[in-house]
Amino acid sequence: MTYLLKLLHLRRNEVPRLGLAAALFFLVQIDDGIVKSVASAVFNIRAGVENLPLMYTWIAVLFSLSMILLSWLTAKVARQRLLLGMMVGVALVFAVNAGMLFLQHSGFLVLANDLANDYYSFLFVSSEIARTLMNFQIWIVAGGICYVSRAKVFFPLLASSAVLGDISGGFAVRFLGSLLESYQLYVLATLNMAVVIALLRQLMRRYFVGQQEGDESETVGLGENLRYFTRSYYLLLLFGLSLVIFAVYTTVHYGFNVVAYEYFQAADDSETKITEFFGLFFGLTGVATLFVTTFLLQRILRWIGTGSVYLWVGVVYVLIAVMLLGVFTGVFAGISGLEWALMLAFLPVLAIFIGNLINYLLLDSVVAPTYQVLVKLVPARNSDGTRMIMEGSFMLLGGLVGAGITALHAHEILTMAELFALLLSMGLVVVVCGYLLTRSYTTELVKAVREQNIDVEDDQAMQALKGLLANDPDFSRGLLLHRNDGVRQMGIEMLRQSPGPAVEQVCLELFDHENVRIRAAALEAFTLSSADASAATAAVLGRLDDADGEVRLSGVQTLARLIDEAELGVDDRTAIGATVVGHLTAESQAGLRAECLVVLTRLDHRESASQRDEVLNALLADDEDIEALIAGIGAAGRIGAVQAHTRLLECLSHQYPAVREATVHCLGVLEQDEGLTALMGMLGDPDPDVVAAVVVRLGRAKSLKQRMVDELSQRPVKQWQGLLGALIAQDDEEGLNEALVASCRERLVQASRYLVAIDRLEKTGGPAVQLLVDQLRLQNSQVQDGVVRLLGYLGDVGVVGDLMERLGAADEEARESAIELLENIADRELLAQLMPLIESDRETQLTMAYEVSGWRAGELDEVLGYLLHSSNVWTEIATIWAAFSLGREALFDSVAGELAQQAREVMEEIKSKRGDAAMAEDQPLTTMEKITFLKESPFFASLPLEELYHIALSMEEEGAREGVSVIKEGTMGDKMYIVVSGELEVKKEGGPRFAVLGESQVFGEQALLDEEPRSASVVALGDVHLLSLQRSSLERILRRYSSIAFNMMRILSQRLREAQATS
Repeated sequence: MTYLLKLLHLRRNEVPRLGLAAALFFLVQIDDGIVKSVASAVFNIRAGVENLPLMYTWIAVLFSLSMILLSWLTAKVARQRLLLGMMVGVALVFAVNAGMLFLQHSGFLVLANDLANDYYSFLFVSSEIARTLMNFQIWIVAGGICYVSRAKVFFPLLASSAVLGDISGGFAVRFLGSLLESYQLYVLATLNMAVVIALLRQLMRRYFVGQQEGDESETVGLGENLRYFTRSYYLLLLFGLSLVIFAVYTTVHYGFNVVAYEYFQAADDSETKITEFFGLFFGLTGVATLFVTTFLLQRILRWIGTGSVYLWVGVVYVLIAVMLLGVFTGVFAGISGLEWALMLAFLPVLAIFIGNLINYLLLDSVVAPTYQVLVKLVPARNSDGTRMIMEGSFMLLGGLVGAGITALHAHEILTMAELFALLLSMGLVVVVCGYLLTRSYTTELVKAVREQNIDVEDDQAMQALKGLLANDPDFSRGLLLHRNDGVRQMGIEMLRQSPGPAVEQVCLELFDHENVRIRAAALEAFTLSSADASAATAAVLGRLDDADGEVRLSGVQTLARLIDEAELGVDDRTAIGATVVGHLTAESQAGLRAECLVVLTRLDHRESASQRDEVLNALLADDEDIEALIAGIGAAGRIGAVQAHTRLLECLSHQYPAVREATVHCLGVLEQDEGLTALMGMLGDPDPDVVAAVVVRLGRAKSLKQRMVDELSQRPVKQWQGLLGALIAQDDEEGLNEALVASCRERLVQASRYLVAIDRLEKTGGPAVQLLVDQLRLQNSQVQDGVVRLLGYLGDVGVVGDLMERLGAADEEARESAIELLENIADRELLAQLMPLIESDRETQLTMAYEVSGWRAGELDEVLGYLLHSSNVWTEIATIWAAFSLGREALFDSVAGELAQQAREVMEEIKSKRGDAAMAEDQPLTTMEKITFLKESPFFASLPLEELYHIALSMEEEGAREGVSVIKEGTMGDKMYIVVSGELEVKKEGGPRFAVLGESQVFGEQALLDEEPRSASVVALGDVHLLSLQRSSLERILRRYSSIAFNMMRILSQRLREAQATS
C-alpha cells in the first residue's frame, strides 16, 4: 500500500477523498452513457431521424442560454448549492422522462402524433442538455477536489474513472437493452442520480474548496475582450476552425443516426436493437478514449506538434469523408478481388460506425485538450472573458451550422453521398485553415516568449518552443539579442534546455558581439551538441581574455559546464587547465578566481593543487571583503573543500546575512556531521533568508532526521518552527507524521496556556506587562504558522492557507464549512487544538484555550512563574522585566539558576539599579527601560523584543537644558532621538513653532536614511532626557538584523504617507 501511495504521490488521508470522488465520477458517466444511448434510440425510432436537425438547433440555442443563466447564477448563489441544485435538476429531468415513458408503455397515456413528436423532442433535447450540463458541472467539482490535493495524479485518476464510467454505461445499455424497456433504463439512470447526489453532498461538504470572490485575478470588460478577440488573427483562426469542426462533428453524428435508423427500422424490436447498437457504440467509444488519452495523445502532440493538430484533424476528416463517399457511392463494391460479398450489406453501417467513432475521439480526446493548450497563449488579463466569447459563440454557431447542413439531407435536398461530399469540402477547409493556424501559432508563441506571457509549466508549449529553437536560428538569436533582461534570461534557460546545432551555431556567432551583455548571455546559453569539442573549447577560451569581467566570468562558468557535459579530449583539457590557471592571480575578480578553482578541481589539475589551496584560503581569509568571502564559500562547497570546514563554521557567525546564508548552503553540500549539527543552531538566526536556507539544507540531511525529531520538544519556538519545516521537507510520511503531529499538539497546548496567561496579564496592565503580552503573542503566531505549515503538508499548503483566511469570515456558515474542510483534508484533532489561536472572539477564544490547555491561571504569581520556565530567552527576559515592574522580585529566587545567560544578565542589571534606590534617578537607564521607551514610541512599537533589545544596546542617553538646540536647521545630522522626558519645540530659524514633542516621540529619524541638512531646528523647552541612535550604530545592527530594516522602512513609509495626507 505504501509503495502504491508513493508511486501515485498520494497521502493516506487523500485515499478516502479519491475513492469518494472516483465513485462519483464513475457513476455520473454511467448515467451519461445510459441516457445518451436511450434518448437517441427512442427519438430516432419514435420521432424519426428527419427531425434531428431541428433538435440540434434547439440544443445549441438552449445550451447557450443555459450557460448564460449559469454564469448569472454563479454570482448570486454559492457554488456548492448551485452544483447540488443542478444535479437535482438533472435527476428531475431523468425522472420526468422515465415517468412519461412508463405511462406510454403501460397505456395510461396516449398521445396524438403531433403531441407525441413534441414530447419525444422534449425528451431528446432535455436529456442532451441535462447530461451535458451534468458533465460540465462535474468537472467543476473535479477542480475543487483537485485544488485541495497537491498530488498531480488526482485529476488523471478522476478522468480515468469518468472514462470507465462511460464504458460501463454504454455496455450496460448494450447488454440490458434487450432485458429492460426504455423507461426502465431511464429509471435506472434516475436511481443512479440519487446515489450521485448523496455522494456529491458528502464530497462537497468534506473536500470541495471553491475559489473565493477575492481570489479572482483582475479581469477586463466585455468590450475590451471583444476587441482583443476580433483583432487577433490567431484567435479568429482558432475560432473558425472550432466552429467548422463542431459542424463537421454534428454532420458525421447525424449520418450515424440516419444509417443506424435505416438499418434497424425494419426489425420487429427496432427500438431495442438500436438502443443496444448505441450502447455498443458509446461503450467502444469509451474504450477508445481511454486508450487514446492514456497511450497516444502525448505521443501525438510530441510527434506532430501542438500547433499542427488542427491541420492533421482536417486530414483525418478528409479521409473519413473519402471512406464514406466510397461506401455510399458504391465505389468499393466495384473493386475486383475484394472478397466482401457477405459484408456488403453491413458495409454502410460498419463504415459510419468507424467514422463516427473516430469523429468522437477527435473532438473529445484530441481537439478539446489541444484547444485548451492553444488558448493558453491568450494573456491572463483577457483569458477568461475571451474564452467565454469564443466558446459560447462557436458552440452556438457550430451547432446551428451543423443543424443547417444536416437539414439539407433531412429535407431531401442532398443525398447521403452528397452530404459526405460536402463533408469532404469542409475537411479540406479545416486542412487549409489548420496550416494557417500552425504558422500563426508559431508567431504567437514567439510573441508570448518576448512578452514573457508563457507558462513554463506548460509541457506542450515548451515542447513546441524546443522544436522552434532547434530549427529556427533566428528565433534563438532574437532571444539573446532582446533588449529586455527578463526575456534574455528566459532565452538563456530555454537554449540551455534545448541543445542542438542551431543553438550552438547562434551562441558561437554571438561570442564576439559588440555588446558585453549579449556576449555574456551567449556564453551562459551555450551547450555543446556537435562532436567537435575542440572548436567550441577554443572559442570559449578566447573569451577569458575579454575586456569585460562579466564575460570572463561567464566564460569560466561555461567551461565548467563543458567539463561536466562533454567528453573533452586530452588536448582540450590541457588547454583549459593552462589558460584557467593564469586567472588565479590576485588581480582577477573574486568570482572569477572561485570559478577557476571549480574548473581546475573538476579537471583534476594536479599542477595547480597547492596554488588552488592558497587561493581558496585567500578568498576565505578576509571578513571585510564580502564579495571574495561569499565567492570562496561557494567554491568550497562545489569542490568539496572539507579542509576549510573549520573556517566555514566561523563564517556562521559573520555579521552579514549573505555570508551566513552562503555558508549554510556550503555546509549542507559538504554534509559533515559537525557542520550539519551547527546548522541546527542557525535556526534561531535573525535573518529569515538564512533560516530558510537552513531549513532547505536540513530537509536534505537524512542522517539528522531522528536527532531533529528528538530536538522538537526542547528547542525555542522559532527553532522548533524551522525543525518542523526541515522534517516536513524530508517527506517521510510513515516515519515522521506521527512525531510531527504530536509535537504540534504539545506546542498548541502551550500556546493555549499563553492565551490564558495573556488574559490574566492584560487585567494587570502597564508598559512592561504589555511587552510580555506582545512577546507571548509573537510566540503563538510562530506556533500557528508552524502548525498551518504541517496542515498544508498533510493536505495542500495553498488550500490550507485559503481556508485559514476563511476562518475569520463574518459568515458563520462559511466559517463552519472551512473548519469541516480543514478537518477532512488535514488532521481533525490538530485543528481542534489550533482553533483557540484562530478564534477572533475573546470570550470564545478563552473558553477554547481552557479546554485545550486544561489550565486556569488564578494568581498573577502563578502566571509569571510558569512563563519564567519558557524555553525562549526573550520570553524569559520579558517576564523578568514584567515581574520587576510589578514588584514580584521574589519569584526569581528559586529559578535564577535555570535562566538563560542573557536573561540572568538582564536580571542582574535591573537588580543593580533597584538595589541603589537613592541614586536610581541619576543612574543610566537599563536596557529594559530603554526598550520600554522604544516600545511606547509609534516609530518602534511594531518591532519585536529581540530587535528592540539590540537597538536599545546601541542607544545612548543625552540631556539638554531649556533653550538648547538639540538639532539645528541646516546642519548635517547622523542621529535620531527619542524623548524620555521633557518637551521640545520644532521650528524654523526665526520662524514660529509648528510642533511640540513630548515623551516617547521620535525626531531626526530622516538622518538615518540620508545625509541631507536638517530641515528644522528642535529646541528644548525645559530640561529634557533623550535617547539617541547614531547612523553608524544602526548600520551595524542592520547588517545582522536585516528584518529591522524592513520594519523601519515600513514605518517610515507609513509616516511619509501620513505627512502627505495632512499637508
